[in-house]
This record gives sequence, C-alpha cells and structure tokens, in this order.
Amino acid sequence: MPYCPQCLTEYEAGVETCADCGVPLVEGNPLFCPKCEEPVAENDTFCDHCGVLLLEEDDEKRPECAVHPDRPAIGGCIVCGKPVCEECANEVEGKFFCDDDRHLDVHQDYLLVFRTSAIYEAEMVRANLESAGLDVQVFDQHGHIYFVDIGEMARVNVMVRKDQYDQAREIIASILSSPGTDEGEERGEGEEESGERP
Repeated sequence: MPYCPQCLTEYEAGVETCADCGVPLVEGNPLFCPKCEEPVAENDTFCDHCGVLLLEEDDEKRPECAVHPDRPAIGGCIVCGKPVCEECANEVEGKFFCDDDRHLDVHQDYLLVFRTSAIYEAEMVRANLESAGLDVQVFDQHGHIYFVDIGEMARVNVMVRKDQYDQAREIIASILSSPGTDEGEERGEGEEESGERP
C-alpha cells in the first residue's frame, strides 16, 4: 500500500501524490530509526533525524570516519552528513554533529525543509525561497570526498530559519504540485520529519 514518506498517511492503490504534503508516495511499509524511532528511507545510510548509522557493522557500504579514515563511522552529522567515529562525534541531545561548531548553531536556528539527491532541484527550491525573502542554507554531500561512492544517494539539504518554516513549506508544496515540475526524490521535512518544532 502506498504511503506518504513525510506524514506517513496511507493511500489506496493508484494514488501517486500525498494530498496534504504534495510529495510522491512510496510503496511498502514505513521504516523507523532504531534509535530515535523517527521515519527513515530504505536506502538511508544515516538517520536524518538523529544521525545514527543505519547499516549493519559488517555491511561493506559502511562509511569510514571523515576525520579518521582508519575508523568506521558510527553516525553522520545531521546538518552536512559528514561521517563521524566514536572519537570525533559531537553528540548533543541524542543527535550527531561533526566537528564544525557552526553546524550545531545552524541546527538550533534552522529547520530542514527540503531534501533531494539532485543539486538542480535544491537550487530551484533555494531560488524560489530566496525570491520570497527567506533566509536559506544549503548543504550538499556531493562535494564531500568521503561520499565519492554514494553517487545518486548523496543528499542536498535545504534549511530555513525556524520562524520561516511554515511559509517555506507552502512555497515548496506549490512548486511540487505545479504541472510539469520534476518532483524531488525526497520530501522536505521539519527539523525532524515528525514535525518536531521548537
């Protein structure tokens, strides 16, 4: 049965887009992070919400730490996706961050509003949000050397200030529902996809 990867609403067969979120539905059953119990996608390497590694310890796709390449990663920064090991992981309130202190500040002041694997989609969303006067931050995994083998699975995160989140979601929903728009592989989401708000 298809369901919305953002709000988790289930739909009858044949429906392709969530009526509330305007994002493409996916087949199967919702998956959840074993640590924070928030929704995750089948191909996720890290949980988007807490950053914990979702792969098994012996999985050959398990990434190495970006700072200590001789050590396996235990998680990824929830802002930039940078893999971190036990030594360099900065865990705050159960969420993983990298060694860039600015990312913790970004997480405290901004919400993740859209994620995609296509850079051009993120840039389209950024342009529309900025033209509406919103403050936008974009973090792209494609340029990270430690993600060279991920390819199309690399993510681009678009974030906006917390007080602009609702306006940003309305703009993005309008973009995705426009005829002829090439919808992103994934949906926008709040700080955590469950709709956690400050």
